[in-house]
Amino acid sequence: MRVLFLDFDGVLHAGPNVDATTPHWCWLPSLAQLLARHEDVRIVVHSTWRYDYNVEELRELLGRLGERVIGATDAGGRLESIEAWLAAHPEVSTFRILDDSEREFYRLPEELILCDPAQGVADPEVRRQLLDWLAVEPAA
Repeated sequence: MRVLFLDFDGVLHAGPNVDATTPHWCWLPSLAQLLARHEDVRIVVHSTWRYDYNVEELRELLGRLGERVIGATDAGGRLESIEAWLAAHPEVSTFRILDDSEREFYRLPEELILCDPAQGVADPEVRRQLLDWLAVEPAA
């Protein structure tokens, strides 16, 4: 199984310290387009939004991508909570982490795709990195 760990602020819309005029979810269609041909990719939310919304509400917020959400990481540091989630799900064959804040990670894993909080997944370099990962078919 392929999993995309997803942050919201600075990834699906501008980060809170960047541009208050950018509407929430403005880059969600870009992510949906990237994932459209890759039905096997599942989403796990690691955004701080997981503290205010339950998994069903997070699914609703993500629109058509909501059906791909299989959970959210537990409370704690970003990388620590992702590592704990992965340890509980050995069926994950490959993953990527979309986030805009390197300071949230005690180390930067090679699976991290760091977004510019002013561009999120609309950034051509972020799109390229995601497409490179998606192009590799998962092992059967």
